[in-house]
Amino acid sequence: MNIVEQNTSRSPRTTAKRRLAAAGGFAIVLVLVAVLIAYSGDPITKHLAMKAAETYANETYPGYDIRAVAASARRWFRYEVIVDSSISEDTSFLVEVEQGRVTGDSYDDMVANGGNTWSRIMVQLDVSVTGALSNAGISNRGYGLYCDNYLGSTGEVPVPAEGHPPLTVDMPYDKSDLPPVALALDLNAPDGVNDPQAAARQLAQQVKDAMDEADIDLAAYVITLYGMNNRVVVTTGLIPAADLA
Repeated sequence: MNIVEQNTSRSPRTTAKRRLAAAGGFAIVLVLVAVLIAYSGDPITKHLAMKAAETYANETYPGYDIRAVAASARRWFRYEVIVDSSISEDTSFLVEVEQGRVTGDSYDDMVANGGNTWSRIMVQLDVSVTGALSNAGISNRGYGLYCDNYLGSTGEVPVPAEGHPPLTVDMPYDKSDLPPVALALDLNAPDGVNDPQAAARQLAQQVKDAMDEADIDLAAYVITLYGMNNRVVVTTGLIPAADLA
């Protein structure tokens, strides 16, 4: 009987192919990791971006003791860094950092133009207005609060500013001394009304009386009455508070 011995040793060519395949697989993994980091960021570049944003913010807007508090990654080592001040509650904005270099910030939109200040005051004012309407028994379909300009169907209309302080960074919330704010209130039209415009005007007076009772100094009012099928019956447009008794 002839016994054929099997050669179990690998040929040099097979071993080289296996090594090349392993190296190729490892290279693919490295590429995928690099792409993932480029899209989602990594702790090192994130930390460097936050430091760059913090340095930039303190040099550009001195005197606020600004610190970087968070960062979200964008593509290709771009970060959106949130910075805020330890001494100014309304000084908080975004700094864009791309590959370690600052490319812009949102200071003008969020701080200088009063965006953060109005957002803070609006939250507190919303609580006050909701309570005043509830105490007066005025149920509504919803309302909006507008500072400086009321945005209606025909565009922006300035809110009367006389007797009201301008909106300034870090101004305290004082419902009796507000910046120019308009309240736009949506109500159901009363049944059997022959003169919707007159009815809306009368309701505006009732709403103002409720705000006065709660010591909320609004600058203007807009009342919109709705009928069946959510149809707008009438809107008063912007009524200055001074035009109401």
